[in-house]
Amino acid sequence: MTHYDSQLNLRKRHPLGRFALLKNEVDSFFTRLSSSGSLDISYGPSSEQKLDIFPAAQPQSPVFIFIHGGYFRSLDKRQYSFLAKPLNRAGYTAVFLNHDLAPKVKVVDIVEQNISAMKWVVNNIQQWNGDPKRITLCGHSVGAFLAAKILEHPFQNKESFYFEQVNLLSGIYDLEPLRQSYLNASLKLSLADVESLSLNHQPSQTSTSIFISVGGDESEEFIRQSQSYSGLLHQNGYGNKLSVIKNVNHYGMVKAFAKSII
Repeated sequence: MTHYDSQLNLRKRHPLGRFALLKNEVDSFFTRLSSSGSLDISYGPSSEQKLDIFPAAQPQSPVFIFIHGGYFRSLDKRQYSFLAKPLNRAGYTAVFLNHDLAPKVKVVDIVEQNISAMKWVVNNIQQWNGDPKRITLCGHSVGAFLAAKILEHPFQNKESFYFEQVNLLSGIYDLEPLRQSYLNASLKLSLADVESLSLNHQPSQTSTSIFISVGGDESEEFIRQSQSYSGLLHQNGYGNKLSVIKNVNHYGMVKAFAKSII
């Protein structure tokens, strides 16, 4: 066992976390039953390249895109549908992304799939009352890493959309600890992979508001990574707000965020 194993093994660290995941899944099931969402829309050729959209009531509404965590190897968009209700009430068209999982695909493939999903949303979201020039991007855990990679990507048509805001929740921003942990049995990250996938801390749209949140009850590694990512953005001239949320752990972060949606 490495130092990173104890820092990253969330189910061992937070044994009640599985009940939080189950509660999310139950709440999400009833959200899908009671909401007029479009489910499992394909944005790419593989079976897991799907997204769910819960449209706002009014045309040209802001868009909220959520990317789930799971260390690139587990979880599903359907566990987070419960966010759609508060987002719709706040006037957003809500989008939830899925991607293929390791070890079926490599992490670099997962990054590319999420970039493809972003392109699809920009080109199609107006059909679901969304305005591609008013996008909020949100990711939890490694979903925050994927959101950060999207934020840095040099899109050719970047004048056709705009990230108003990015919310990064309990994020992983440095893949090297994953490579050195038990997780790499599934992820199969090489040192070259880690280097090529590293964040450059230079968002492509400089005026985007960036909010970084981490739970005060998370492991030291998760808190360190959020603090480090925030600091590196500041060093490169990109303002952001870092929040350490008291009495919240990794499994409670998304629900805590949901309560903040107006």
